[in-house]
Amino acid sequence: MGQTAWEEAFWQRLEEAENDFRQKNGKIAWFCSYTPVEIISSCGLHPYRFSGKEGTSYYADSFLHSSLCFFVRGCLERVLKGEEKNLEGVVLVNSCLAMSHLFFALQKYSSCSFSYLLDLPRYDSQPAREFWSQVLRKFHRALSKYRGIESTEKELWEQIYLYRENRRRLQQLYERREGQVAADGHELIRLVEAFTILPPADFQEIYEAYSRDIFNKKNTLNGPRIFLTGSSMPGGLAKLIHESGGVLVLDDLCIGRRILQFTGEPEAGEDPYSFLARQYLQREPCARMKSAGENLAKLEDMLKKYQIEGMIFFYLKFCDPWYYYGQLLKEIVKDIPVLILEGEYASAGTGQMRTRISAFLEMIR
Repeated sequence: MGQTAWEEAFWQRLEEAENDFRQKNGKIAWFCSYTPVEIISSCGLHPYRFSGKEGTSYYADSFLHSSLCFFVRGCLERVLKGEEKNLEGVVLVNSCLAMSHLFFALQKYSSCSFSYLLDLPRYDSQPAREFWSQVLRKFHRALSKYRGIESTEKELWEQIYLYRENRRRLQQLYERREGQVAADGHELIRLVEAFTILPPADFQEIYEAYSRDIFNKKNTLNGPRIFLTGSSMPGGLAKLIHESGGVLVLDDLCIGRRILQFTGEPEAGEDPYSFLARQYLQREPCARMKSAGENLAKLEDMLKKYQIEGMIFFYLKFCDPWYYYGQLLKEIVKDIPVLILEGEYASAGTGQMRTRISAFLEMIR
């Protein structure tokens, strides 16, 4: 089914809002969903998620080894080619070896005046939370010093509540998808992407427009019910599932449902750094975390709850954590068919990818 005039106007408005934002000064790029955007925003800067350039990374391959993942090389490619204007700084997480290499390359070859690497624990425990809270406190001090300001805990709490409210809004769209689904998951993922780019106030306007004019006026979708998971994905992969006749019911993506799992309340006497550390570490883990394999044990119950008929797992070439996660996935998921896709950070629109997804959906029907 094609888009209505209301839908076309909305998605165009969203694109324009993001393009307008990219012209602003004071942008701090982040790459991993464990990045504490609330701290960046509390210092008067604009955090936004940096995505890699899709296609061949000719420039980046001169600085990063070709066996590193395509997302990392695509990010460096955009910076080296000067495609991102008014970029003041970058904040990375040592989520993998490739990200560490990217940090040092950006530190040396980009024009950013601020760069920072966060040391993220690999599991959730009380000692890990205490360590992560100290890392966040140190990061806040470093960013405040760079800005020449005294950013207070009060200002940080304000940003925490602001971002948390937007996460809750998006979580509402993910609710009640156990039965019939009206909004395909690719639209929800696109809204999450907007959440990671736009300032909170601007995103609130976008969300209200979608909820009022689009979400509440949709008809029920028909087609195989699909669950999507995996590593960083090229743009358009989720939409390709919809265009091929599938219904994306649920996702397990960093820039998707997982980034929204941040809705708890502060405990008595808890400072903002301890609260952030607890919230970021207690969410469902990605493949980089030690508990990722243990979390797979809960997956079968989730698939039954949402009546999933097929799973699509995508991972980037040379991404070892997600490759091994995929091997565990194949061993655990036995009751439904699983399509495993390996690709570059540019393959969502290829005929081969479209053919494989279409054939997979046809098999389920």
